[in-house]
This record gives sequence, C-alpha cells and structure tokens, in this order.
Amino acid sequence: METKIFWKFYERNDKKVAKAIREGNIDTITGTGWGFLDRFFYFLYSIKFFKITDIKSSGYKRIMLPIVTLITTYSVKILLGISSMNKIPNLLFREVSLLSMIGFTATQIQNGCCKRGKGKSVPINKNTLAKMLERLTISEVNEILCQTVAVLASKKFITGSVFILDATDIKTTDKCTGAGIKRVKKKKYLKLKKQWVETEELIYGFKLIVIWERNSHIIVAAKVVKIADHESKHTLQLLAHAKRNIGKKNISLLLIDNGFMDGKTLWHIKYKMGIDFIVRIRTNMGLASDARSFRNSSFASVGKDLDRGLEVLGVSSLTSYDQYGKEDHVKDRYKKSFSPNKINAVMVTCWDKIKYGPGYEKIFATSLDVGSPLNIVDNYSLRSLIENSLFRELKQGWNLEKIPMKKKSAVISHTILTVIMYSLNACFQTELGKKLTNRGIRRIRDEDLSSIHKLIVFSGNYFSIFDVEEYALIVRAPPKVFFRIDPEEAKKRLGL
Repeated sequence: METKIFWKFYERNDKKVAKAIREGNIDTITGTGWGFLDRFFYFLYSIKFFKITDIKSSGYKRIMLPIVTLITTYSVKILLGISSMNKIPNLLFREVSLLSMIGFTATQIQNGCCKRGKGKSVPINKNTLAKMLERLTISEVNEILCQTVAVLASKKFITGSVFILDATDIKTTDKCTGAGIKRVKKKKYLKLKKQWVETEELIYGFKLIVIWERNSHIIVAAKVVKIADHESKHTLQLLAHAKRNIGKKNISLLLIDNGFMDGKTLWHIKYKMGIDFIVRIRTNMGLASDARSFRNSSFASVGKDLDRGLEVLGVSSLTSYDQYGKEDHVKDRYKKSFSPNKINAVMVTCWDKIKYGPGYEKIFATSLDVGSPLNIVDNYSLRSLIENSLFRELKQGWNLEKIPMKKKSAVISHTILTVIMYSLNACFQTELGKKLTNRGIRRIRDEDLSSIHKLIVFSGNYFSIFDVEEYALIVRAPPKVFFRIDPEEAKKRLGL
C-alpha cells in the first residue's frame, strides 16, 4: 500500500496514538491506496513541489488551513477531471484516505475546518476553494509556475531546444468581471433570401498565451490576458520569463503563429535574445508579395519531397519588411539613408500533391538559413502539435474552460494551476518521472511512512503508522506468530 506522504500539518507520536487506540479514542484508521494519485504524490514529493506551493498569500488575513492544502486540493480536483465545483463534495470529499494524503487531519475531515463545513461531513465548503482562486494574486500563481518550471528544468525534464509560441481563447460570459470582448465576423446563409449575410458575434473571455517545449510538452511560460489583446504585445515578456525559468537551457528556435507577427519583436528575438524564429506570415503582407516574385527565379533554393507531394522554395535576404528592425527603424523607411534589414523566406508551392497557384503560396519568414528549405517547413509543421497535444487536451481533458468563479483573478489562478498540473503530469509519465517517483517511494519507506503492511491511525492532532502486527498487539489481539516485528521491543517502544 502506498499512503500519505505529506505529513507537514500533523505531529507523529506513536505512544500517544497507541494509548488512544487502547482508550477507544481514535478518529480515523485507513489503509486504502489511491493508485495513480499515490504515485503522483510521490513524484510531487520527490521534486519538492509542496514547498513551492507553501506560500504565505497576501490575500488571506485569517486562515483556517495552510494555503498549500487548498492549492493541493484544487490540484487534485484538476487531476481527477472534476469539471464542476458542485461535484467536489461527492467525488472528492468522501474519500478519507485521499483527503488525508492531501493534508487534512481526521478531525478536519469529520467536523470541517470552519462553520461552513460543519455538519456536512466535508472538511471545507466547496466555495472555499473557489475563494482561494480569487484571493491568490497574479504574482503568487506566476511564481508557483516559475518555480515549478525551474525545478523541472533542473531535473533535466526539458529535453529539447525548439519551443512553440501560441495562444488559445478561454471563453466566458459577459458576467465575468475583467473579461475582454472580441468581435468576430461570421457569414450566415439565409434560406428564404437565398443569400449570405455577414453577422457580428461578441465573444467574452480571456486568452492563454504559452511557450511550450515540443519534446517534453512542458509549458515553460504562460500568461492570461484579455481575449482581444494582440499576442505580440506579450511575446518578449513571456520569452524573458521562459529563459529565466529554464536557466542555462537554451531556446535555439521559436515557432510562431502569424498572430504574433511584429517586426520589432522578431528583430529583438533574433539579435537581442539570440533566438532563431520561423513565423507564418499573412498573405497580404508586402514581404509575401516580394517572396512570391521569386517563384520562377534561379536565385531561389528548391526543395522537393515526392513521397509527400511537397515542393518549396527558399528565398534569402529579402529587404521588403520595413518593420524588421530596432524600435525606430521603421520611421526612417522613406529616407535616402534608410538601410533595410534582411530576412529570409520559404514559399510552399505544393502541399500533399496539391499545387498552389501564383498568389496563393504559403509563406514563412525566418532568421534561419534557407539553403535547405524543406528543413524550415518540416520544423514549422511541428507547431501544429500544440493545437491537439496542448490546447485541445487542456480544454477537453483538463477542463480549462470550466471556470469556478466569474472573476478575472479566479480565471487566472484556475488557468495557471491547470497549466502547471498538465506539465507535471507530462513529466510524471516519462521514464525520468518514474525513476524520481520510485526514489521518492524508497525515501518515504526508509522513513517508515509506507509499506503494504501498514495502517495509518489518526487521533486528534496526532497520527501514527503501525504495522498490522503492531496494531493487533495494541488492541490486545496478537497473532500466535509474528513475522515482521519483535513483540517485546514493540511493547517497549509504544509504552504498552
């Protein structure tokens, strides 16, 4: 049996608990393991995640429980896929061993931690968790994310140097305070008039922007902004956070969606941060037209993959992107002294054996050499992984859009904690994660906190872990043969 590993909020006292057992004064006894969650908690224990979440929140003046317990409880809600706060009492608060593993005492489980929980057989009111999300500040949840990523980087979970920058909408309602508004134009077909009309839809919510390492699936930086915010405004800040979080690990290449297209930002990424980039550019840009003019030119590098029906052209040193430069670079574009900066492009003329006619080619801008243009397209095609492996998974499997409170602070806390648990689970599933988990199990067992023959007994503010043979001895029902303990030594140690 694998049992509770985080005993921070209890005092272990074998003699007192043994005495309480004989006096019939124990609160709870359990011997139930929780499979995946047991092992996942060992993993969290091994990377010292609980120390990261043990914060002194500025949002709490009076607190009945440590913040780490509330954060851990909400994290378990995320891991169990509990989509609604209303489901927590039945799906989480009835599991005594799981609550004990999270950090609740037997008294808290039975009587509740405050008046709102009393008489309902729950340790806390479900709204307490929602309130916790609201009270956590942006800096507090961001610091938890930053420290978690830093630990994962130090443990060598981040295995690659190619990262993907992308964003996804988190839709709410107009009742959510602090939500942004995005106007989306849609076409609707009117059957009676037999014509298409253009309509406008208002979408309320936020936008999650992430930098995601494509090999490990770890989110190394994340930010929640209003849904209508332009992604490019936040790129450099996110990159700075990512570089700080992962330490010496290099970000060599960044794959970027065209929503982040901004000349000054791309210049800064390449020449100030030393990071190469590939970005899909909009079809109406002058740079796209410039690249297309080289379709039949001998100056373009040709790349073909007949098996995939792929044909591409690489064009070097284009000078038509005036915005690509330092802060004031574009202001001088009409001066005679203006010297445009060079950028490379790759043009896709055939994809999956479908030819793109002139003016319809897909264009990518890059700081990389385009002598082998197929490499650029192959690299960028991996960016699509983020849509299925991250955003769709977060929304469908991790309930990203199931916001517990209609407040901006709660949305941010919920989102960042979900992102953290997603990354931790990705690491837990790896071979390295399994090794760390097993080390954590061995360490706990060395401290006599877990074994298949153990029982956990709670009495007041104390707990103890007894071998089943010790427990039989305490309750005056000893077996005829002892296989694991010396009964006389156990009596002496337990004060029996």
